[in-house]
Amino acid sequence: MTQLQRKRPTIADVARTAGVSIGTVSNFINGTAGLKDGTRDRIEKAIAALMYRPSSFARSLPGRPPQRLKNLDHLPRLLVAGRVSVDFLCRVDVLPHRDDRITASHIEKALGGPAANLAVAAAGVGAPYALDVELATAVGQDAESDWALGALSKLGVHALPIRSTPNNRLSQAIVIIERNGSRTIISEPFELGEVDLTANLEIKPELRPACLHIEGFHYDTMTASIERFHQAGWKVSLHSAGLPRSARTPEVFARMIRQIDLTFINDVMMREIFGFRTGVATMIEEVRLILSRVKPRGTVVLTLGEFGAVVFPSTGGPRIEVPALPVNRVDATGAGDSFAGIFLSLWLHGASLETAARYAAIGASLTTTVEGAQGYIADFTTLKATALANDVMAS
Repeated sequence: MTQLQRKRPTIADVARTAGVSIGTVSNFINGTAGLKDGTRDRIEKAIAALMYRPSSFARSLPGRPPQRLKNLDHLPRLLVAGRVSVDFLCRVDVLPHRDDRITASHIEKALGGPAANLAVAAAGVGAPYALDVELATAVGQDAESDWALGALSKLGVHALPIRSTPNNRLSQAIVIIERNGSRTIISEPFELGEVDLTANLEIKPELRPACLHIEGFHYDTMTASIERFHQAGWKVSLHSAGLPRSARTPEVFARMIRQIDLTFINDVMMREIFGFRTGVATMIEEVRLILSRVKPRGTVVLTLGEFGAVVFPSTGGPRIEVPALPVNRVDATGAGDSFAGIFLSLWLHGASLETAARYAAIGASLTTTVEGAQGYIADFTTLKATALANDVMAS
């Protein structure tokens, strides 16, 4: 059965055979956009030749929300490349020791994956910072994959399944959440590479602001893609979580921030790369000195968890410090992804770095007040109201 499933043609196979993008094939299957007769003919012939059969479960899902059916070409475009997964959330008092047998208060199923979390957070901000958000990812032929694609669509993210997962099912993760909000994640990630993007996506100049966002997992395998997108006039952002061990050195970090327009990095990763053993304030100053010697470079955002974040502008101007909200932390999963997604939504609309960071810190804080990386998706109305309320309390 497994061998037969792996040989089953995918939407990516149809796209390659027809000589079109996966998004075009998806539009053909779902009837969500008009296509030229020649394009439609090529797709129909490819489907017939490959004997491709879309999942009946996926075809029975409700169509995209009305806003996804509209022409989004007037909005800034965010293309996120990375993982979507099904997360199994387990809440316990404390992380068990080896050979322990414990009972969780509950085990829940939720949509997850760093790239999916970021894409959902970015799409959730909405007007006046709405984006055209796409997620280039890998899925399988199982019901969980169909469920994830349908859930993403409802959340305003257009998924582009540019390859199949190695085991032909949706990636899975176990998230163990402790009483104090700390979490331990056991996942089965995969890597997307240069061939995945260039073989399935048309990289072309945009008349609107456009950004490719990649995960640290994929930095080594997407160096050529970074250059191709830059040549087409796109910005490129990166979240350092998942950087391979070989990239966690001062030399590689300096090279990375020269290539990337906007880099998000947390304090744990920064300490590992540079061997910092100092307090937060001293570390921030040491980071400033290090970045001042890297020219030219992109903007670097250092996230500090409950202490907020610091932005080091590419211009070399004064650093920007923003606080996190004082909240009752339930689950820290996905807080960094939410921060980056919200930041990107404002940044692509031309908001100042300070404004983008301020609202991103608020959104990341709110994410930690519920279980699941996508348990709290804050729109801009909520972010603004929370900011105003926080200012009132601060005064």
